[in-house]
Amino acid sequence: MRRAFSESVGRGAVVEAGATVIGSVLLEDSFVAEGATVRDSVLSRGARVGPGAVLDGVVLGDGAVVGPGNELRCGVRVWPGIKLPPTAVRFSADD
Repeated sequence: MRRAFSESVGRGAVVEAGATVIGSVLLEDSFVAEGATVRDSVLSRGARVGPGAVLDGVVLGDGAVVGPGNELRCGVRVWPGIKLPPTAVRFSADD
């Protein structure tokens, strides 16, 4: 059973208009771009989520960057400082 928690947004964190954040923790200076979806995830200090990216049950380390169009699910962990280029990881088929 997956456990959801309520949102917590740290100092300096930004969620752009049109982004969706549900049951997630955004630490200091993290960033979620327009059109991105972050669900049941943790964004560590300075982590960035690009436009249209989807995170579901994910942990991003300090300063990790998820480029536009990536889809990360099911317990994926991205180490601190790692930068995923646009559409590098997808779990669903491209339509």
